[in-house]
Amino acid sequence: MQESSLRKDLPPRFTVSQRSAVNPGRILALGYIAMIAVGTGLLSLPFASHGCSVIDALFTASSATCVTGLIVKVTPHDFTLFGQIVILILIQIGGLGYMTLSSAFFFLLGRKTSLRQRMLMKESINFLNYRNLSRFAFTIFKVTIIVESIGALILAGWFRFMHGMGWGQSIYHGVFHAVSAFCNAGFSTFPDNLARFSQDPVVGLLIPALFITGGVGFIVISDVARRVRRETLRLATHTRLVLTVTATLIIAGTLFVLISEWNGALGSYPLHVKLLNAFFTAVTPRTAGFNLVSIRGLRTYTLLVLMLFMFIGASPGGTGGGIKTTSFALAFTEIGRVLRRRREVVMLRRTIKSDQVHRATSLVILGGFVVLTSTLLLVIFKRGDDVMRCAFEAFSAFGTVGISTGSAESPYLSFAADLGVWGKLVLILTMFFGRIGTLTIGSALMKGARASRIRPAQTNIVVG
Repeated sequence: MQESSLRKDLPPRFTVSQRSAVNPGRILALGYIAMIAVGTGLLSLPFASHGCSVIDALFTASSATCVTGLIVKVTPHDFTLFGQIVILILIQIGGLGYMTLSSAFFFLLGRKTSLRQRMLMKESINFLNYRNLSRFAFTIFKVTIIVESIGALILAGWFRFMHGMGWGQSIYHGVFHAVSAFCNAGFSTFPDNLARFSQDPVVGLLIPALFITGGVGFIVISDVARRVRRETLRLATHTRLVLTVTATLIIAGTLFVLISEWNGALGSYPLHVKLLNAFFTAVTPRTAGFNLVSIRGLRTYTLLVLMLFMFIGASPGGTGGGIKTTSFALAFTEIGRVLRRRREVVMLRRTIKSDQVHRATSLVILGGFVVLTSTLLLVIFKRGDDVMRCAFEAFSAFGTVGISTGSAESPYLSFAADLGVWGKLVLILTMFFGRIGTLTIGSALMKGARASRIRPAQTNIVVG
């Protein structure tokens, strides 16, 4: 955003020097660290679990706040009702972002947000400008409540009448899974996650509908809603790109899983159940974390494709992690531009600004560095030959997905449960990077450089 545009959006009492002193990335990261610390303290209380070490409480709080879903304790068995509610609250706050919730609250009270809050809000949801941020935050809050309520009602009714659960159980399971799905968390109040519903079309379609909606991002949801209400003539380029990439990945992923696991993990199912499970397995790596079939039973090449999907993740402004669909599309298109020796990146008949292409490329490179480093450290700390399982867990943590090849100790736990303290700390940091974003954390760690009028001389280097 240009300085002149920024000045129009900010109150006159703020000066350029005051704006530059605020580091949104640093404050945002510290806010998430504070939430994780509070969650760890609450989950460490004696009445929150049936025995949980500090490192396991820290891991669970981090996984919930970063809406990942990797577990080292079986949620319905090892945590009491109080502990499960703490996890649910962390999921809700982590999915929406604490800045979104606070901005929505201030808007509801009719209070104006400060410069710092607006800068943090913009950084948190990747909004394009500073205008109407509080109103947009309140819209996000309303959409979340409406979608989660609809999902919870349908699931509660389905659990009650089709699976014979009591009303209390049905409502609790419905609310928990609606929130966990929309926030792309992957936590479940069933020990086997959703494996018991592998042939249930309502659960198998409603849960993906919730986490796909949350994953495409609130900017896209808002734009589609305005188009439906005919407040705009056409969808924004960002919206069209997100929907195009999302649809392509869903269709391609479903076909791949269906073909690769036709006689494998899906071999015992009839055709319609194969289609349902192939679809679910293909979309859940897009940061959701739920599973209908055992991830451990999938073929190696299927796991490799799922790792790619986990690396891509959700879309900007959504409830998931990863490098984001738009970054993947821009970086991929940039490669085509270089090969064709074109001057600019063109997508959907629009020229993309070079700084956005550079940002997307940086996200891909930094994301790859984080995942590879995490994998290397996990292999070192595990001291075994489980390279594939370590890599899969690292990709799952960075994409804030939550699916896992499973623990040797229990079929209900993630592979993370087999790791020691250092291995769990590596995954905690990886989840943190994946949820907040590598560039955001990078900017939080870097000190602002002063502008220099001296421009070094240009030179050439050999590339390729």
